[in-house]
Amino acid sequence: MKLDKLKVRQLAEIDACTRCGNCLDLCSAYQGSKDVSISPKKKMEKLKNAVNKEYGLLSKIFKRKLTEDEMEAISHAAFACTMCSRCEVDCHINIKLQDIWLKLREIMVDEGKYPPIMDMMRERLKKARNVSFDTNEGRTDWIKPVPEIPEDRYIKQKAEVIYFVGCVSSFSPRTFKIPRSVVQILQSAGVDFGLLGDDEWCCGFPLMSSGFAKDFEEFAAHNIERVNNTGARILVTSCPSCYHMWSHTYPDAVEEPKMDFKVLHMVQYLYMLAKDGKIKLNPVEKKVTYHDPCDLGRNSGIYDEPRELIKMIPGVEFTELENNREYTTCCGGGGNVESIDADLSSNIASIKAKEIIATGTDIVTTSCQQCIRTIATALKKEKSRIKAVDISQLVLESINAGS
Repeated sequence: MKLDKLKVRQLAEIDACTRCGNCLDLCSAYQGSKDVSISPKKKMEKLKNAVNKEYGLLSKIFKRKLTEDEMEAISHAAFACTMCSRCEVDCHINIKLQDIWLKLREIMVDEGKYPPIMDMMRERLKKARNVSFDTNEGRTDWIKPVPEIPEDRYIKQKAEVIYFVGCVSSFSPRTFKIPRSVVQILQSAGVDFGLLGDDEWCCGFPLMSSGFAKDFEEFAAHNIERVNNTGARILVTSCPSCYHMWSHTYPDAVEEPKMDFKVLHMVQYLYMLAKDGKIKLNPVEKKVTYHDPCDLGRNSGIYDEPRELIKMIPGVEFTELENNREYTTCCGGGGNVESIDADLSSNIASIKAKEIIATGTDIVTTSCQQCIRTIATALKKEKSRIKAVDISQLVLESINAGS
């Protein structure tokens, strides 16, 4: 097992980990399975063993190598992870665990030890440029029911703002209400915005997070060039994973072309519009709680804007979940776990649903299409009548309440 992808700092972190177990109860995968072998503590233990067998003096002398069973155990633990980063919150020596998990997946891909379904996802992305279907045509078909849509469907040569919709919201009917809501809000605010249409490719997050580290760079370069060509000053996206890729990964991974625009998550942009008086929020007499998406909250540090935006809606009674902000529990939809181990994903979502139900809320809102899918399904399984909506849907409801 070659460990050359691990940086010196990461090798030092693996050695420094005391396996104290602080991360155990925070781990979504462990909570959803009670399988300690896939916990952060055990993953670090497996990695330390691998490092010793790769670089240790005795291993060099006696030519010790990882067994096939040990390799399979490491691979299983690496891919039974939602990449939520919750394990980092209470690490007393501040190990950047998610960075290590990503490198571990890259190593497993190089070793050929990864779930076969990842190859299907990879080939689809390379062929069709989206994670959902075998073609990228019709990427804006979701827009058809939106009233007063121009003939060009906002696919324009030039625009001040580009709305990067993302694969799930573009192709999954269960989440079409999100981009439809966003477009209607931008219309009401008089924003000069555009869509990339079929020229929008997947942001590359599914490739990067699965361990296919280099494959996503082509997607990044294409997307950056297409947005630059529009002359846009701002790119907004309603997908936290897309946002994280655009704002945190693209700048470091792609030297050329450079981004000539600012990147915002949609919740940041909607908050700015509301604060500047560009949209009028009318009363919504509902109890509301908010779920922090992992890639928007823990992984990008955006906690305040969604809460401030919700509180700006008159009549809303806002209640925090028991676990919120950096301690928010994962919805179960991250890290490609849903496609690798559907039962584990469902168990994690069930934990989330029960926490939401305990608040007595009418609505759970979030800023992620994947969270909406998993949470809505889990609430339905619990026979709950709580509505799961994206924050753009809640804002549009507030705007329309005045008409």
